[in-house]
Amino acid sequence: MNAHWLYRDQSEKLILFCNGWGMDHHPLTLLESGGHDVLVLSDYSTFELPVDIGALEAHYHEINLICWSFGVWAGSRLFAGRKGLFTRRIGVNGTLRPVDDRYGIPHQFFNGTLDHFSASVRDRFYRRMCRFEGVHDLFLQNQPRRSLADQKRELEKLAAMVARCEREDPFFDTVVVANRDYIVPTGHQLAFWHGRCPIAHIEGCHYPFAGWRSWAEIVAVQN
Repeated sequence: MNAHWLYRDQSEKLILFCNGWGMDHHPLTLLESGGHDVLVLSDYSTFELPVDIGALEAHYHEINLICWSFGVWAGSRLFAGRKGLFTRRIGVNGTLRPVDDRYGIPHQFFNGTLDHFSASVRDRFYRRMCRFEGVHDLFLQNQPRRSLADQKRELEKLAAMVARCEREDPFFDTVVVANRDYIVPTGHQLAFWHGRCPIAHIEGCHYPFAGWRSWAEIVAVQN
């Protein structure tokens, strides 16, 4: 796992962000700080936190957790039993069954991506993730700087971890669901979170960050 500071030593408020599969900090650079320091966690090929959470807790007056895509599942595991650390815990476009034919990424799509991963498969994934031309163009200008081998290794590790994990503590206080998500289908997300967690509905696709101007807007989201 990697940790990257997008914004540091600018605020007494921290956002910990759990990234999606295959990502790094680059797709998030379009967001202004909104009065927060922001620490991005990426690459779950190893599942050990690369930061001292106790030191962060001592340093910051307020810590919020935002998790996106596969990071929704990852964040709920990384910080299980530490809900009290966070002022808010927000999941975005993901579920706690990340690979599931009813509640997550369909097995056929996930396995096809893993089995045939290549530059062209990655390009199709990015387009499906962004869906709209303007969003796709913006994403490509800020796409991850990770190799194919690195991304595939992470996906293999995630596949193994998800297969043996059954825990489903709802964990989040709010989840954000985009109305045109074609990675974790919108209907699957709504079905999973119904009755488990308050849902905030937004217009957009799986990569939702073009729809916000700052991190403060995400922290302030309400169902």
